[in-house]
Amino acid sequence: MDLENTSLLSFLKQEQILNAYWYDCLRYELDKHVYYYGNHYIRSLENIQNGKTEKTKYALKILRSTVKEKFSKKSIDKSNPVIISNAYFNFNEELSKSGFTVIQPPWTNNRNDWGYYDAGIVNLCLKIKNLFEFADFNYLISKEFIQGLEKFSELLKLFITKEKIAALIVPNDENFFANISIKIFKDLGLPTFIFLHGLPARYNSIDEHRSDYLIVWGKKLKEIYVEKGMAENRIFISGHPKYQKVIKKSIEFSLDNILVLTKTIAGSPHSDGMILSDRGNLIVYLLSIQKVLQQYNVKKVRLRPHPSENINWYMKFLDRDFFVPDTDNLPESLNKTSLVIGPVSSVFLEAVYYKVNYLVYEPSINNINILNHTIEPPFDKSDNRIPVAYNEETLFEFLKEKKCVSADLLYDYLQTPFDVSFMQQLIK
Repeated sequence: MDLENTSLLSFLKQEQILNAYWYDCLRYELDKHVYYYGNHYIRSLENIQNGKTEKTKYALKILRSTVKEKFSKKSIDKSNPVIISNAYFNFNEELSKSGFTVIQPPWTNNRNDWGYYDAGIVNLCLKIKNLFEFADFNYLISKEFIQGLEKFSELLKLFITKEKIAALIVPNDENFFANISIKIFKDLGLPTFIFLHGLPARYNSIDEHRSDYLIVWGKKLKEIYVEKGMAENRIFISGHPKYQKVIKKSIEFSLDNILVLTKTIAGSPHSDGMILSDRGNLIVYLLSIQKVLQQYNVKKVRLRPHPSENINWYMKFLDRDFFVPDTDNLPESLNKTSLVIGPVSSVFLEAVYYKVNYLVYEPSINNINILNHTIEPPFDKSDNRIPVAYNEETLFEFLKEKKCVSADLLYDYLQTPFDVSFMQQLIK
C-alpha cells in the first residue's frame, strides 16, 4: 500500500479490485460515497439515501420509462449530422441553428428525447443512476454491477452505429455517463467534445483531456489550457450561447447592494487526487468578509450559495441581520447588485458581463487557499485586470481604493457573438 498517496479508490486500483478502465469510469461516482456528505449540501448522499421522496422519484421515472415500451419509437431527422449532446445552457439550440440535428442522451431527464432510444437503454440508465445513489458501495465494485455497465456500453454502441450518430458533446468528462460515452465514441472513431462551463478553479492532466476536443468561452481560457499542457489544436472558442453581445459600459464602485458568494467544497474530488478541506472554513470565509465590510459600516449583504449548497446550513452559523439569503435567479440577482465579493467562480465572468464589479477574495498562504487548493490562473495575479485579495488587509485596501475589475477583460474571456461554425469542419 502506498501510504503517501492512499485513498479508498486509489487502494482499489492498486490492489486491482478495479482495473484501470473501470476505475476511470467509476471514480467520480464512487468517490461521492466517501466525500459527498454533510448538510451543507442540498443533495448529499445521506440526504438522498434517507429521503423517501428521492426514492419515490426514481421509482416513478423507472415506471414511466417502462411504460414507454408500449409507444412507437421516435425517428431521428438524419438530413443533417446527428449529435448527442447535453451541453449546458442553450448550447443545443444554437447548435441546431448551425445545421445539426441534436438529441439529448438517454441518461438525462429529458423525457421527450427518451423516445429516440429503445426503452431498454433508458430503463438501464435509470437503474444505473438509481444504484449509484442507493446501492451499497461494495455492490458498485462487484462483477454483477460491472456486467450491467458493460451491457449499457453495448446498447449505446449499437444505438450509435444503427442511428449513424456523428458526434458527442458533454459538459464534463468525470461523471460516469459522460466518461464512458466518450470512450465508446472514441472506440468507434467518432469525435467527442466537452463544452466547458466557464472558469475552472483547477487544472490537471486528466480531467478535460479525455475528449478529442475542448470548447471554451474565450481566447484567454484557451491560452491557459495550452500553458497547462493541452495541444492548441484540440481547443476551440465558441463564446457563451446566452451572451451574444457585450455592452460597452464601464464598471463603477459602490457598496450600495453587495452580493457575497460562498466558497464551496466539491462533492467528489477531481481525477488527480483528493484534497481534504475543513468545511468550517466555509463559515470562516464569510465571517472574514463580514469583518472587513463592517469596518466600512456595511449593515447588510445578500448571500448566494452555490446551487449544490444548503443555505439553511449556512444560516445556522451566521448573523441573520447581516447576511440575507439571495434567492433570485442569477441574472435578476446581478441586475440589482453593485458589488460582488466571492471566490474563484464562473459568476466572475457573468458579473462582468452585467457590468457589476467583482472583487475576488481568496484567503491564502503561498498560493494555497483556505480549502487547501492551489490558486490557478488567471486568479494568481497573472492578469492584473482582476483584483484578487489574498487576505483581509488587501480586501480592506481594495474597498478603500474603490477598486474595480476591468470591464475590458471580458473580450478576452468571453467571445461574442456565440459561434460554433468550426464544428462543421470537425463533424461529418
